[in-house]
Amino acid sequence: MELIVTVLMFIGGGLLLNTRSRLSRTEHRLLLVENELRRRIAAEAQPVPRETPATPPPSQSAPEPAAPVPAAPLPPREVRVTVPVVAKAAPKPEPQAPAQVFHQQTPKPAPVKAGPAFNFEDLFGRKLPIWAGGITLAIAGVLIVKYAIDAGFFGRIFTPGVQAMCGVLFGLGLIGGAEWAWRKRDVVADPRVAQALSGAGISTLYAALLVAHSLYGLIGPMTAFAGLALVTGSALWLSLRHGMPSALLGLAGGLAAPALTMGLDANVPLLAAYLGFTIAGLAGVARMQRWPWLAMIALVGGAGWSLWLIIAGKAFAFIGALSVFGFVALLALLIPLFVFTDNSQRITRAISAIIGAAQLGLLVALGGFQPLHWALFALLASAGQFLAWREKELDLSIIPTTSAALSFILLMVWDAMSMATLLTIALVLAAIHAGPLLARLWQTPATLQRAVELSAIALSAPILTLRHVNYPDDAETTLASLGGAALVFASAALGWNCADRRNDKRFATLIATGGLLITAAIWCGLPDWQAPVGVMALACALLVFAPRTGDHRIEPVAASFGGLSVLMLLATTMPDRSMELAALFGDSANPFNTQSLLRWSGTALGAIVFALLAQTRAVRLGAQAAATLLTYGTLAQVLRPNALPLVAPLGLVALALHQRKAGVRPLLVPGALLLTLIAGWAFLPVMHWLDFATRSLGGVPMTLDRAELAPLALLRRLAAPALLIAGAWWLLRDKASRAVRIALVATGAVLGGIALHSFYRHGFAALIDADFVQYGLAQRLVWAAALLGSAALLHRRNATTASITLTTAAALHTAWYSLMLHNPLWSAQAVGALPLLNLLAPLFVLLPLCLLLLERTPGLSATIAARLKQPVLMAMVAGFTWATLRQAFHGSLLVTPGLSDAEDIARSLLGIALAIGFLLWGIRQKLHNWRIVSLVLMLAAVAKVFVLDAAGLQGLLRIASFVALGFSLIGIGWLYSRQLRNSPG
Repeated sequence: MELIVTVLMFIGGGLLLNTRSRLSRTEHRLLLVENELRRRIAAEAQPVPRETPATPPPSQSAPEPAAPVPAAPLPPREVRVTVPVVAKAAPKPEPQAPAQVFHQQTPKPAPVKAGPAFNFEDLFGRKLPIWAGGITLAIAGVLIVKYAIDAGFFGRIFTPGVQAMCGVLFGLGLIGGAEWAWRKRDVVADPRVAQALSGAGISTLYAALLVAHSLYGLIGPMTAFAGLALVTGSALWLSLRHGMPSALLGLAGGLAAPALTMGLDANVPLLAAYLGFTIAGLAGVARMQRWPWLAMIALVGGAGWSLWLIIAGKAFAFIGALSVFGFVALLALLIPLFVFTDNSQRITRAISAIIGAAQLGLLVALGGFQPLHWALFALLASAGQFLAWREKELDLSIIPTTSAALSFILLMVWDAMSMATLLTIALVLAAIHAGPLLARLWQTPATLQRAVELSAIALSAPILTLRHVNYPDDAETTLASLGGAALVFASAALGWNCADRRNDKRFATLIATGGLLITAAIWCGLPDWQAPVGVMALACALLVFAPRTGDHRIEPVAASFGGLSVLMLLATTMPDRSMELAALFGDSANPFNTQSLLRWSGTALGAIVFALLAQTRAVRLGAQAAATLLTYGTLAQVLRPNALPLVAPLGLVALALHQRKAGVRPLLVPGALLLTLIAGWAFLPVMHWLDFATRSLGGVPMTLDRAELAPLALLRRLAAPALLIAGAWWLLRDKASRAVRIALVATGAVLGGIALHSFYRHGFAALIDADFVQYGLAQRLVWAAALLGSAALLHRRNATTASITLTTAAALHTAWYSLMLHNPLWSAQAVGALPLLNLLAPLFVLLPLCLLLLERTPGLSATIAARLKQPVLMAMVAGFTWATLRQAFHGSLLVTPGLSDAEDIARSLLGIALAIGFLLWGIRQKLHNWRIVSLVLMLAAVAKVFVLDAAGLQGLLRIASFVALGFSLIGIGWLYSRQLRNSPG
């Protein structure tokens, strides 16, 4: 049956889907018909124009009507009619079709793809054959020369001289043909013919001269070199007529000619002169023909030649060095200046100058730092400075910057034999680079780069001195630092009257650099323990100087040096003062140290000066923080470790008193830091206490046996700071903001609460005993009662928040520790030997009292307490009666094993009595939940009697139990019937 139903479902589903598809297609067709009818109706409603257009001439054929295109559907019952306007003045107006609402879109021809079309005839019939012909002629010239090499009939007829001459004549003939094609260009009608012939002729001449020199030795190296140079010049001249191919051949032949003729042992001055003229010619052609790429390639080739000459050691001698210098200067400065005139190509000029400076720097390094090489390098650096000054519109400042960087690198790697020589060259290079910067530093427009470079030059002085002077002999480094500082301070002084110096960072950069150099001098010139104080004095001087400059950047610079002095204070703790930092944490046992006191007090005094004089908010707040911590550090060097935890709390009270008496704005940063220090000292005691407290949540008793939780440690780290925080709060109760008061109260409450709890446990153990089984319940109940009593007092003084907090703490403490974890009913906790006069009543009454107090406070706590009061009260009454019954039979420890028949019967009677009592109380107070609980208790008692008691009792006891249960049930039934009859709610 299931199979049949499944098959019918599949078949029916398919039929439904097919029916839906058919209905969709039918609706679509009806819509098309409706649109077509509307279109026709709109066309018929269109009025006929008054003037009919003239018949077009016979030459013009009437346009065929366009095929109808289905129009887009329109909303129903909407037909728009457009009346065309016909101009009367038109002699032969074009016929106008009536306007329609449903615009018909006539098909447009497919767009033709724009782009270069492949033309087979143009490529293979016009372009390629000409170039192929030129290449073929060039190959033919080479083959003629090669054929002359082979022995045979032509070898006997054509001697080597004749063969070489034939090659030269053939090349000249090709060049002559190119000249004829250029002159008859109106007949030839294609410039490629002249270009091909010219390139073939130049290649043939190069090959003929090389064969005559290298193979047959018909001409000497100089003759061959001169011939190749002449061919190169001719190629450059021909490139002006015939374009790029001749120029490329001239470039390749000109750069390769020295290697192919004179070899690698060429005369350096001659080679430099030849390459210079060749590359200059190529550069001239590049400028005339507007081929900057040709000049770039020529410069790259020339740079390769100059680099080879330097690496191969050809430029170390006097004449070679001068020749290479002239060649490098030509490539680096003159040719780029002549060719690359466009502003967009300034980067090319800069790169050329940088490469030239780098090559001369390499010459200096590889040549053994000879004075001549240094002089040539300095001369090129001066030329770079002149170029940057002359072409100031192009912004070629990268050239002197690179030159200065190279100078610094060379001076760093130079192992100078004479300090006088090193100093002389360093001063010359510094003058070359710093002089122009100093001259243009305060000119308009303002350029920060000049100030940065000048600062870098000044900073390089102590660095170079440290490199070349044996440390720790710091006299030279100190002098070099002071000299650099004098340079930058003098530069800043020159701009003192500059109108726009406050608008940029030049002045501040120079002042900051000078401060760094003075710091270096202090570091090298003074003993290390005095360095922090010296730097802080410098920072204070800059702070006092800042308002006179009118530059808002100077104060942060001064603050930076103040922070640097603090870092130096921490970094210069030498082994004999290694306990300075340990003293901050109370771990130092060393005697009083004067140097430590001077270091810390001097730095702290400087921070106080910043806090008082700083105008910038960030600097002022940072100085307040530094002054607070440094003052604490100063006191840590003097006070004993036992007194150190009280420094921060006393400082907090002093701060609050100062704010209250002076009426100044609140010092939030020092206050926050002092609270942080207090928390730091309290960290270990609090962590240990939390560790014990966390363990106690799982049932492990708290022992507080750590040294940090000893009474004296608690007094110094927790109790006394909490009292002093309370004093600070009292002083600021009407002065500070709400957030500050909350922070003080929270910190003091946490520290004071932990200290009070620890003191209580220590005192209880000392006065009574630490036995957890005998006195654990009493200890907890006294603590909870103290919390609840304090909450009641606070409630009377309208301290609602504090009252709620303490009451909640008492309730949670009692509920978890005494009623859940360590309840005497299932945990070994002594309650007392006397019946009723024991700890059970306080145990089960504390939690209802907490809820009663919470119910009297306004807010959410009262609502929650009201909802919990009745269930908690029922549970406490039941627990108290049950525990009292157990105490009556077993004494102080309720968990003592054993259950007598009398106790068992008493439990049943107790359940019945509780049920009756709950019912009567519920009836009297009109509490429905009490009545429900009474029924539950009665059912439990009945189940116990019938299931347990009846099976375990015999004789009169069984009868008595049943009689008691029967009367109880009758009484409860009567009470319920009466209650429900009188008051159904």
